[in-house]
Amino acid sequence: MTTPLNRKAEPFYLDGPHGRLFAIYHPPQNGIEIKGCFLYIQPLAEEMNRCRQMVAIQAREFSKLGYGCLLLDLYGTGDSEGEYQDGNWDIYLADLNAGLRWIAAKGYDHVRLWALRHGAFLALDLARTVPTLRRILLWQPVLNGKAAVTQILRIALAGSLSEQDKISMTELRNRIQEDKAVELSGYETSASLLSVLETKHISSYYGLTDLEIQWFDVLASQEQNRSKESIQVEQNWRDAGARIHYEAVIGPAFWQVWERVVADHLIEHTSAWAQKT
Repeated sequence: MTTPLNRKAEPFYLDGPHGRLFAIYHPPQNGIEIKGCFLYIQPLAEEMNRCRQMVAIQAREFSKLGYGCLLLDLYGTGDSEGEYQDGNWDIYLADLNAGLRWIAAKGYDHVRLWALRHGAFLALDLARTVPTLRRILLWQPVLNGKAAVTQILRIALAGSLSEQDKISMTELRNRIQEDKAVELSGYETSASLLSVLETKHISSYYGLTDLEIQWFDVLASQEQNRSKESIQVEQNWRDAGARIHYEAVIGPAFWQVWERVVADHLIEHTSAWAQKT
């Protein structure tokens, strides 16, 4: 039987620089030594919704281990103010800084970033400007922003419902160059957000040598090999001096599928890491 939580999640609105941000705070459970607080950083577009169940489960597990956890809907996403097309990279970073200030006001001495997919680049950009952020948890991080944008655009093309709705990759990229909003799986997305994401590559963060990085990837089966790119990235980061630990777990690609699925092994291994650090 699952032990009931003695402190429930607290939904509220946080005043962000551009509008109110919907937030959910998972406090540490009573009677447990407080270890710090996680700030969660979401992926982009539809992936942020597909991942909500997994994120909520993990946040509750963190609370049982003595961690607070702040989940933010960035400006224009979820239940926060603004439209999705109004969000951009600088606004998202400003929102996350507002989250950090809120966490500091709660009295936490230690903050960890927890980033999923595209959120990894936001987390690393944040760590560049906030020297106290030294521990980062990465779930299935995107390593190449340009490749990620191409994948996002391909999904948008595949989602065209009829011939008259169809648009070519060239037309989509022209809209980005012209700084026009692009519709991606029902989300009007700002061209500037995609343009910035295209410039991101994990190799530009190797200089962040003071970081402690816990990196989890989810593989479909024991037979699936880890990507050569992730092997090279881990080695390069380690060679640069960062303390990095990589771990692959078996489970479903919950950020890709429409139905709600739970990657149990990812929850278990993440919780085990959090408990011992």
